Formats: sequence, structure tokens, C-alpha cells
Amino acid sequence: MRHTGTLYLSKTAPQASTARCGAFQLQMLLYDRLGTHHIEPWRVTWTGRSAQRFWLERAATLKPGAAVVVDLERAQIHTLHCRPPRSELLATVVSCALVPARSREVSNI
Repeated sequence: MRHTGTLYLSKTAPQASTARCGAFQLQMLLYDRLGTHHIEPWRVTWTGRSAQRFWLERAATLKPGAAVVVDLERAQIHTLHCRPPRSELLATVVSCALVPARSREVSNI
């Protein structure tokens, strides 16, 4: 099943590394803001040339709170062993695009 939507980067910085197969791999912790007090964490992994190109072109603009439109697959829930217990969703990225920041217009008042 595929999952598509707009998620937001967490304060945890994206991690670029090399996968076991030798390909470039990018891991990001994203949040789905479902409501005022309901935030769902998604830990996503993106492997391959498109991930590397995205990282090289946009690493400087990947700031906490930045919006990204993602297409995800193979989502599964993972319960973390901590107090209190928390869960996060793990998924593989099919595609990802950074949403441009809002422009700050100068008012001539």
C-alpha cells in the first residue's frame, strides 16, 4: 500500500549514509500533524540516486518544520522500548519533494 501526503521535518537532522549494498541512503524523521495535540512520527528511508540528488540539491534547506510532499510504501508500525512507550511508523520513500517556503512580501505602508 502507498501513502502520499505532506509531512514536516522534525528537529532531528536528516542522516545521509551508505546502505549495505553500497548505495546512497537518506533517513529522515518526519511528523504528520493530525491535530493540535496529535502528531504522528514517520521515520523514512530513501535509497538510490534520486535520494542522493535530492540531498545534494536541498541539504541546506532541510530545516526543522520544513514541509515535504512524500510518496511512501511498505509502512509498518514500530513500538519503541522507552518510558512512556511510543510508536513510530517506518516507511520507504518512493519520491519526495520539498515544499517551497512562503514568500515574505514587503509591505509598502
